[in-house]
Amino acid sequence: MHQMRSAITGFTTTCVLASCASTTAQTQVAVAQGSSRTDLVEQVEKIFNDSRFENAFWGAAIQSLDSGEVWYERNADKLFMPASNEKIPTAAAGLLYFGPDWTFTTHLCAEGEISGDTLDGNLVVFGNGDPTMYTRFQEDSRSVFFEWADKLKENGITRVTGDLIGDDNAWDENGFGYGWTVGGLDAWYSAETSALSFNENYVDLTFKPPATVDGKLTVTPNIPSAYFEIVDKTKVVAEGRTRVSVDREYGTNQIVLSGTVVAGDKSFERSPSIWNPTGFYVTVLKETLESRGIEIDGDAIDCDEIDGWNHEPGDFTVLDKHASPPLREILAGLMKRSQNMYAENMVRVMGHAAHGEGSFSNGRRVVKDELSSFGVPSGGWSFMDGSGLSRYNYVSPRILLNILKGMRQHEYWEVWKNAQPIAGVDGTLRRRMKGTAAEGNVRAKTGTISNTRGLSGYVTTAAGEEIVFSFLVNAHQVSSRDTEDVTDGVLALIAAYQGK
Repeated sequence: MHQMRSAITGFTTTCVLASCASTTAQTQVAVAQGSSRTDLVEQVEKIFNDSRFENAFWGAAIQSLDSGEVWYERNADKLFMPASNEKIPTAAAGLLYFGPDWTFTTHLCAEGEISGDTLDGNLVVFGNGDPTMYTRFQEDSRSVFFEWADKLKENGITRVTGDLIGDDNAWDENGFGYGWTVGGLDAWYSAETSALSFNENYVDLTFKPPATVDGKLTVTPNIPSAYFEIVDKTKVVAEGRTRVSVDREYGTNQIVLSGTVVAGDKSFERSPSIWNPTGFYVTVLKETLESRGIEIDGDAIDCDEIDGWNHEPGDFTVLDKHASPPLREILAGLMKRSQNMYAENMVRVMGHAAHGEGSFSNGRRVVKDELSSFGVPSGGWSFMDGSGLSRYNYVSPRILLNILKGMRQHEYWEVWKNAQPIAGVDGTLRRRMKGTAAEGNVRAKTGTISNTRGLSGYVTTAAGEEIVFSFLVNAHQVSSRDTEDVTDGVLALIAAYQGK
């Protein structure tokens, strides 16, 4: 049970937290339907004054897109860690810079002479960060690799005497964000970036417990490969709870499983990241080509292993030029699922396109240049990674609001709108605000890291007025559900408001 002071009525109520939010939302709707703007703002203020957040810091900005009137502000110009609200400047800048139809491009090249059925030389792949070689965009993560096997055969090639080389030199070698927590680098959401990215730079493992304690845990990777090793140290037990830790030591691809598995328990999945995505890419490509009848005499090699390597696709014979799905589709994956690797790749590919090298610092220059047209200053905020994993990021609700307002007025608005998670429908908001006026209405980017939450986007009132908002909270010591009581409660109130 949890006792809280009602943000609407002013009296104290007692409820189970799981149902409290929906009960409060119903009350808010009733109040909103008969309230004035002044009443509405007072209720919003009470919600943000929730006693559960006495030790935390809230930042909020709510503004009408129709009239330009600011409805509510709270620390709107103070800087907050944004968590994945950091993806708002990243994605907006990417869309502004490239446009919605731009695609990543990967080149498959032949270095050497083709004689009969043999390439007497190396097969080389040049990438610029395409993140879409995964089942989110194609039937199998290896679908493009299968197509390349067919392309080689179309060119009469069934044997390569040299190596399969992955060229990731479009980007620098810093594949992690500034200040990322070392203890989390083996998790899918902290996957290393690379100009050659495959399977989102992690491996999906499906765990199936045995039927009896005499059996063994079955572990099935979605990508079978010799590039990583699975070491199973789990113990099968008859009763209790399945608790499995999945760890990969930094700098290796040995994935160690430990803990207990209950016999007869249901299957589950985990997705550890892979060290050196370029090596993963070329190793799986070699394995795939060989499985399709293409003999490769040499090894799968990261070009960094070759002294003096400095090439571009035009130096060799281009066998295929693969284009990713358009950016409009990639942005939806970036924003709705909040995929960190997509965001990090986006910053780096902007840096490469604008300044010749895909470094984060070059990409950050592009981000700040593009957003300056929305009145976002180049200084006064801290953009330290593209995804929001870094705790060195700092941005104000006002800056996020200005970006969101700018995108609403831009010719790419429909693309931008369609990339946002929709409350109660999809993405990271699919389970939130159900049964309220905000369901199917709010389009917003979520953000979550320890002690930090964010929610920024758009909502339309019952009277049809478009509202833009940004909510950030830092240093809270409560659950994510508690923060949602506040943010989602405010949005339910605004969505039900019938005044003008």
